[in-house]
Order: sequence, then C-alpha cells, then structure tokens
Amino acid sequence: MIKKFCVFLALCGVILGANEQECQLYFEAKKAELAAQIKEFDEAKQALEAYRASFEALQKEKSDYLLNKEKELNATLAQIQSLKDENQRLLAQQEQILKSINEKTTGRIKEIYSQMKDAAIADVLSQMDNEEASKIMFSLEPRKISGVLSKMDPKKAGELTLVLKNFEDEAKDKNITSP
Repeated sequence: MIKKFCVFLALCGVILGANEQECQLYFEAKKAELAAQIKEFDEAKQALEAYRASFEALQKEKSDYLLNKEKELNATLAQIQSLKDENQRLLAQQEQILKSINEKTTGRIKEIYSQMKDAAIADVLSQMDNEEASKIMFSLEPRKISGVLSKMDPKKAGELTLVLKNFEDEAKDKNITSP
C-alpha cells in the first residue's frame, strides 16, 4: 500500500506539476494579452492627446484669425464713421455757402429788379420759365409785383399768378413769409 501511495503521490506531483505549468502558461498568456491591451490603450491615449493638441491649436488659430478680422472690421467701421462725419461737416459747410450765395443773389436780383421799370421787368419775365420768373417776382415787393403783372400779357400774368400762389402756399406751410 505504501507503494501504491507513493505512486499516487508521484502521480499527484506530476499532475500538480502539469497543472502548475498549465496555470503558469495560462497566466503568461493572459499577461501578454494584458500587456498588448495596455500598449493599445497607451497608443490610443497618445493619439487622443495628439488630436486634442491639434484641435486646440486649430481652435486658437481660428480664434486669433477671427479676432484679427474683428479688429480690421472695427478699424474699417471707424474709418467709415470718420468719413461719414467729415462728409456731413462738408455738406453742412456747402449748404451754408450755397445759402449765402442764394441770399446774396436773391438780394442783388431783388435790388436790380426793384430799380427797373415795370414794363421792362414784364418784358424780361415774359421770356423766362414760369417757375424762375415767379421766384424773381416772389422776391419783389407786392406793389412792384402788381405793376409788373399789369404790364404783362394776361395769359402769362395768369400763369405767373398761379405759380406765385403755389410758392406762397408752400412758404406758409414752411412758416416763411414773403418780403
């Protein structure tokens, strides 16, 4: 029985040794498999970090580009506003000059026509466009206007009277009084 027991122990040792070898081989295989997975994870992590760094660099580049474009746009807007302000200033200046010229011209025309005889004024204004003639007449005193109209062709005098009336109505609407 001892012999049998010794054979049994030897067999158990062989079986246990074989099992131990199989376990070790199994664990070595799992260890290699885990090492490969860890290597894959490390590579994926490195790729992700590279992608993240690339994405952040691209975002920064786009952000910088947009900031530069915004600065350019603001500079252009400021330049446009400056030009607009300058144009408004020049326009106001030109309007003032034109107003001054018109006042001087109107004053001189009024002065010239006031010194002319009614018949001479009637002849000159009869040759003019109704609107221009009525502007000149509108600048004259009412007594002078009546004298000029009496010396004109009745048809032309009637046309000028209607235009003068329209000017007078417009002047009243704008709170302007005739001289």
